[in-house]
Amino acid sequence: MFYSYAKVNLFLKIVGKITYDNQEYHSLLSRFMLIPHLFDTLEVSQSDDFQICGDFDCPKEQNTLYKAYQAILPYVNQEQKHFLNHLKIEVEKKIPSGGGLGGGSSNAAAFLCWVNETLDLKITPAILSQIALKVGSDIPFFVSKAKIANVRGRGEIIEVCEDLPFEVEIITPKIHCNTAEVYRHYASKFYLASINQEKITQHWANLNNVKVLQNTPYENNDLLPAVLDLYPKLQEFADLGLFLSGSGSCFFKPKKLEKSKEAQ
Repeated sequence: MFYSYAKVNLFLKIVGKITYDNQEYHSLLSRFMLIPHLFDTLEVSQSDDFQICGDFDCPKEQNTLYKAYQAILPYVNQEQKHFLNHLKIEVEKKIPSGGGLGGGSSNAAAFLCWVNETLDLKITPAILSQIALKVGSDIPFFVSKAKIANVRGRGEIIEVCEDLPFEVEIITPKIHCNTAEVYRHYASKFYLASINQEKITQHWANLNNVKVLQNTPYENNDLLPAVLDLYPKLQEFADLGLFLSGSGSCFFKPKKLEKSKEAQ
């Protein structure tokens, strides 16, 4: 049995566009923070074939766990492949799907780390991060096992923060946000090609958590207007001054904020 933890985006800024594997993506600068009190539980047993069981809202082939399983296969020998081909993964979901808390990404990262350790593959953190990036954008952060970090690009650049993690209260409206749809809507209505990537990156990357949380929800998450456009029922949470996490429907507010060295 092992666990995969949720995250929140303390801020999320769109700083440009990048091309990866012949596909265009938005380039991000975001501060991810792991949430230790919210996690999925994964239990592994032997089966006739590779199975994923749990409360998922997508076909098996689209599940990040299945994509992680496929991505790790080139790094195992035949005996190890046979072992993986006969795994049953049962997931007790606590992280809401479509909430912007990284549940699917965290599941995939936890599985990749578990396989690496269980089969003693000795895959280096750098290579494991590359494998993770093939599966999804947020997954390298979870693979890194950082508790709080600035994440850039498509999620492949991870810079651990000096700021300390802090407790947050998670608000989970029963609304599933479609990440791809949110980004499409943002691109068509809100994206500005003239933004100064270097200036934005330098400013936000150097802010401590205290200063980040003095901003408004709209200042901290560039995707908030697109999310509210598509899911207007979430407006009431933004009006309360709660912060949106990622591209999902979940909001958060700080409980107790430990000041960083810079803020003290």
